[in-house]
Amino acid sequence: MVATELPHRITRHRSADMATQKYSIKDPISAILHKPGGEQVSVTLPAGALLQESTQHSTTLLGMVGVYWEGRHYSVALSELLKKTELVSTA
Repeated sequence: MVATELPHRITRHRSADMATQKYSIKDPISAILHKPGGEQVSVTLPAGALLQESTQHSTTLLGMVGVYWEGRHYSVALSELLKKTELVSTA
């Protein structure tokens, strides 16, 4: 199940409010890398990485937050994002 299966008003509200938030990772964070063709790979994003929240809900896993790092799309658990990162920009 993917985030686009949520009611339209929720996904539209989320993408409008979160598209510009950036986070700096304080401690390594578990993530799912979304590869072309639909493959998903478990990875660890390193401390110091700068993440930008994604509006690409078609590949973000349900219950997770979509982020970009180095041009690649990942899904991360909201609880890890909140515990192991700090907000650095909302421009």
